[in-house]
Amino acid sequence: MAYQEKKWQNFYENAWAIRAEFMSQFINMGGYNALQVIGELEKKERYYHLAINDDGNYEWKRKKSESEKFNFADIPHYGITSLNGMTILVPFYTKTNFIDFIIDALSFDEYDSVVELGCGYGQNLFKIFYNGGGVNLRYFGGEFTSSGVEMAKKLASIEPNMRAEFFHFNHLKPKFDKKLDFGKRVLVFTYHTIEQVKEIPDNWFKVVASIAPFVRCINGEPFGFQIKDLGEVSKEHRKFFIKNGWNLNFASTLKKANQNGDIIIEDAMLEHSCRTDPFNPTSIAVWRSV
Repeated sequence: MAYQEKKWQNFYENAWAIRAEFMSQFINMGGYNALQVIGELEKKERYYHLAINDDGNYEWKRKKSESEKFNFADIPHYGITSLNGMTILVPFYTKTNFIDFIIDALSFDEYDSVVELGCGYGQNLFKIFYNGGGVNLRYFGGEFTSSGVEMAKKLASIEPNMRAEFFHFNHLKPKFDKKLDFGKRVLVFTYHTIEQVKEIPDNWFKVVASIAPFVRCINGEPFGFQIKDLGEVSKEHRKFFIKNGWNLNFASTLKKANQNGDIIIEDAMLEHSCRTDPFNPTSIAVWRSV
């Protein structure tokens, strides 16, 4: 049975709304393109995170770092990440660029559109547009939260050369409006959005595979711990997901969809990550329609 705890739905609705309020001030000032607005938020979130205080209100809270700092500014030397099941110390700005992976994937085949499911305020799609996606590609973003969809549309309104469309999408009840024209060949991707859904439905892959004559999907989701322990991080990863009520059936549902002939799995990696969160590494699954 597909399931997601209500508290996580509410958390992300509120979190995107607060981020939208922060970004809107730059749009209202004028002179900013979408990528610059997104950059302002990312700059803030390198040092602050949204937290819920004792009164139940959201606030920006300074991140803690055990690293030594530069003398001239409060910038850490190092950060902690994980690789192959082990925590490692890396330079503060080290981070796997999943979006470059999507951009490169787009360049190795012909696609009419790129679709992100669970797109938040569309930040990944705008980055693709500015860093190699081009103006001929169509961009679609599906998002559960109303605040995320509204902010994505607001950012798209200041990018007249980007053919972008944003719509409501629910991982628990995957369906697409027939008015959405994705074209004949589509690249779909998700990135750490299915993770918050405790159980995705059995038909998730079949529904996504049916949106166009040819669909390829890249899921950048944390599911490696569901298959094999690579080290201590994998064990902590599993405990963290069980505690939060996060996804535990991605791997089994993917395997079942492949066995049923709904999709064809092309690639799978237990870990492909040096994320800022050391205990939530990314796994990769690439599959296509039959």
